[in-house]
Amino acid sequence: MANFNNETYEALVDDLLNDAFYLEGASRRGTIAKIRQYAEVIVRKILDIPRKTKVTLGDKRIIAKIEEKNNPLLSDAIKVINKMGSKCTHTQLTREITPEDIEAVINSLFNLYAYLLIDYFEKYEFGKNLEAVRQFSILPPIIRYLTLDYLYGKYPDNIMIIDKLSLALLKALNKEAAIQWIEERKEKLIITPSITKEAEEDIIKKAGKEFGLLIISTAPNMYNLCVERINLVAEDISKNGKLYIDFESAIDYYKESGPISGETPEIEEFNSIMDFLYLGRKSYSELS
Repeated sequence: MANFNNETYEALVDDLLNDAFYLEGASRRGTIAKIRQYAEVIVRKILDIPRKTKVTLGDKRIIAKIEEKNNPLLSDAIKVINKMGSKCTHTQLTREITPEDIEAVINSLFNLYAYLLIDYFEKYEFGKNLEAVRQFSILPPIIRYLTLDYLYGKYPDNIMIIDKLSLALLKALNKEAAIQWIEERKEKLIITPSITKEAEEDIIKKAGKEFGLLIISTAPNMYNLCVERINLVAEDISKNGKLYIDFESAIDYYKESGPISGETPEIEEFNSIMDFLYLGRKSYSELS
């Protein structure tokens, strides 16, 4: 992005997220007001707006540019955050702010995060860069689910999206939700091969025809593969628990992994998005 630089907003995002999520005794009203300010930073990144240009969520020019993106996940999230954020910033709303108000705003914030990734993977096919998929998999399950659920609606034949979406459902919700998702799409998944034609040819070439076909036959379609993977991962979670469920428990894994290697525009953009998503987040060890 030519105009937006993560480092420029590091101090501001640190303050906003600290006051929204880490400040002991913060009010719900104050939390929503800070999320609204933070959303303005996210909009700057989405629209690549220079630092000196004023941005407010209710500005007609900003709304018009958001609508041009033609993404309901994005536009609806902005509407919710702006509406509640404005009410919590001004003095007309005198009633108590409820847990449901907070939940609606945070869910909309998660949708903004997901949009950044959706926009990226609409430009660069999900699954083509396996390093990017690996880094993506370090994100909190709810962010992965929101992203992949939207992408699946547009690219229902992408087997990497199918695989990762079923696992994200397992980790964001539970095994029952993941299995239900698979069963509802059983007919479609059964006729969807579990590997691409190119990958099948590569396996046969490397392992020999007989052994290669044997490897492929263990999970010949996406239904079998997803059920198998869900059962294996669910068993591991049952024994060892989930590695992480939110940014605070995932950030150490992200820091350890580091950015993906390369200097192409595709890789630099991905690394920038990932760094932005973790900007201002603190690990549980820092909070204790």
